Amino acid sequence: MIIGRHYINEKTLVPKVVIGTLIMIVAIFPVFTTNIVTLSTIILSGIWAVAVMGFLLILRTGQFSLGQAAFMAIGGYVSAILTVRMGVPYWPSFLAAGIISGVIAFIIGIVVLRAGGIYFSIITIAFGEMVRIVAMNWESVTQGASGILTRAPDPIMMGNFEINFAAGAVPYYYFMLLLVTISALFYWQIDRTRIGGTFRSVAANPVLAEHLGINLMKYRLIAFTAAGVFTGLAGAYYVTFLSVMNPLIFDLWKSVQIMMMTIVGGMGSIVGGPIIGATLLYTLGIYLSRLPIPNIQYLVFGGVVVLLLLVLPKGTGLVDQWGKLWRWVFGEPEDFQMPEEAGMDEE
Repeated sequence: MIIGRHYINEKTLVPKVVIGTLIMIVAIFPVFTTNIVTLSTIILSGIWAVAVMGFLLILRTGQFSLGQAAFMAIGGYVSAILTVRMGVPYWPSFLAAGIISGVIAFIIGIVVLRAGGIYFSIITIAFGEMVRIVAMNWESVTQGASGILTRAPDPIMMGNFEINFAAGAVPYYYFMLLLVTISALFYWQIDRTRIGGTFRSVAANPVLAEHLGINLMKYRLIAFTAAGVFTGLAGAYYVTFLSVMNPLIFDLWKSVQIMMMTIVGGMGSIVGGPIIGATLLYTLGIYLSRLPIPNIQYLVFGGVVVLLLLVLPKGTGLVDQWGKLWRWVFGEPEDFQMPEEAGMDEE
């Protein structure tokens, strides 16, 4: 497309317009519906997307963690205990949930990241079960299996305008968007900088990376700690929205779900893949849970993952097929050439 002496690259313009339109629709979605079921599904999908981004960041360093639900549980318990049992205002408690989860991830990472490989995965599974068992039996703090009833976040005053979370799901929706946006910007920035390239080098060939002077432990610990912070925040907001925190919420299956969401969404984009995978699988799980078939979601989730592994090229997910989908829907834009400079004669 040529406008005057300037030209517009349609190959890059049209996708940007489509993505911009989708972002705008997401931003004003509550204008179209305030249905509690619809908004709840989107809110919880966004929260899981934050946790999946953390898992994928760890995976970028070549480590496979199956204990991410434990950090959601830690964040949830910190927030619930501080606000309900100790009377601390919600927002400082929310931030503390992320900080404490990150500190615990740092301490655990120093111990377990040296194991590497399958041993690291097994240790993270054991860590997740330890968190659940401690929460179940430390009744004086966690109230055991009965759990803690959480409360709505404190209202936010913006001039004369009050954002009241107790009034409905819309404030939760917009804070979820803020949390996803901040998390996405953080992970995207890491992924596109030198440290992100180092992560991928460590994952691709740790022996060569170490011979080149890269401190494997240092970079793995950075990823594990950063993921712990944002996963803790996701857990804190998750239990706030559910209005309850108990040891049964974040079991091993939740860590497996995070892994499945990563596989389905794809690992090509540290932001797009988790959002796609979390939204699709969580929404699918909600509808499957309504069927009168016990545990049908476990079977279907496994089937979806196996199907994608068989159909899609090795190591790819839905986000990695964006280019093919775009060409299939819209076709390939016609090539264009730079216009000739004014005053130059054609040969």
